[in-house]
Amino acid sequence: MEHTFNVSKFRTIKATFGETIKIHVTDSRVPDNDFEGEFPLLTYNEIVEFFKEHEHIYAMNMAKERFKR
Repeated sequence: MEHTFNVSKFRTIKATFGETIKIHVTDSRVPDNDFEGEFPLLTYNEIVEFFKEHEHIYAMNMAKERFKR
């Protein structure tokens, strides 16, 4: 199942749900700096909340540092 939704004025999340959740986050202000990966449900929820709380342009890089280790 695939779902696409906006978490802010500039940021869109596209998620594909399966055993793990594939997530692709785009920010229209920085189109060449997407965030993507496969995560378990709890981490996916953390990522969505992270992007809701951090609307600034640097959140894409912060999310990469925090969630993609």
